This record gives sequence, C-alpha cells and structure tokens, in this order.
Amino acid sequence: MNKDWKEHYQYFGREKTPPSATLQKALNLFAQEKLPLKEPLAIDLGCGTGIDTSALLMNGWSVLAIDQEQRALQQLANIIPPSRKEALTTKCSTFESLTRLPACSLVNASFSLPFCRPGQFDDFWSLIVNCLLPNGRFAGHLFGINDSWSDNPNMSFHEIHQIKTMFSGFELEVMKEINKPGKTVSGKTKHWHVFHIIAKKNALTNN
Repeated sequence: MNKDWKEHYQYFGREKTPPSATLQKALNLFAQEKLPLKEPLAIDLGCGTGIDTSALLMNGWSVLAIDQEQRALQQLANIIPPSRKEALTTKCSTFESLTRLPACSLVNASFSLPFCRPGQFDDFWSLIVNCLLPNGRFAGHLFGINDSWSDNPNMSFHEIHQIKTMFSGFELEVMKEINKPGKTVSGKTKHWHVFHIIAKKNALTNN
C-alpha cells in the first residue's frame, strides 16, 4: 500500500464519515420508486474501508465491493455486522484488470473512477454500462480537466461534453460541477474539479 492510500484509509478509519451524497440520493430515488427489488445487487467500485458499502448493506442491498488494496477489504470485513456478511462479496483488483462485472441495479463509484488509467478507461466504462440493468443507476464522480491532479498521466480526467457522451444512454438525474480550491482528506491544498453524477440507465438501452 503506497503512502497516499495508507493516509487516506487511516483518515477514514478515524473519522465518522457519512456515505457519499451521490449514493444517499441514489438510494432515496430507488426508495421513491418502490420497485419490487428483493436484495438487489450493487457494485461498489473503489470501496476503500467500506463507508458506502456499509450503507448499501444496511439498506438491504447485496454488494460486490471492489478495491485494489487488500488491507482496505480486510478492514471492511471487520466492520460488517454478522447478519449482513452473507450479502457482501469482496474482490481485490485494479479496475484495469477487471474483464467482467455481474448484472446489477446500481454501480457506485465515489471518487474512484479517475484512478483508472486513461488507456483502459473507455473499456472499463463499457463494462460499467453493460453490467447495469435497464433502469439501474450509476452514482459517483468524475474529475474535470481543471483539477490540480490533471498532470498525473495515470489518472483520467474529462471535459463536460465527454461526460455527456458517456451518459448518452442514461437520464442524468444529478449533474453537479464543482470547480474550486479546497483540500484533500489529509489536509493538503488542491484545486478540485469534480462532477457529481447520478444517472439512470434508459430502459431501452441495449447492453
């Protein structure tokens, strides 16, 4: 585990951090629809120590939690109540190494997709789109080109027209752009350019 990820997980291990706002909104949208889904499946990409995964499990979802750091997955397993452990599956993998994802009703990716390498991003995005069932949702974040990390060749950044093309087969329910100075969870100053997104896959979209 590199130093930056170690600091990141240590911070979230100390702080009582709520689930991401995009996930909470997506769960509310599902609840409003009152769909006859019994323990639907969600995929939590870049789950970290499991803040969003825990929220999904507590809201009656089964979860496939994916992260490249085995230590994070171990921490996640330790915080799940015994009554929900059977609803959780974990997988240690980079995004670039994934070749398939199971069909699901929700893909959650809180501040994780930008860490997919640019050369593999389009293929990985296709996996995400194809695994979502009709009327399923994506909830998560993408980084814009003004982000101060945009000079990192191993990360992916997008312009707004590219994002709209990515979601051409979806109804964009939330599309909020943040473009301002701020800090990382470890207190370092940076400029954030982030798109907060919730999108519902069109029922007629072909996989």
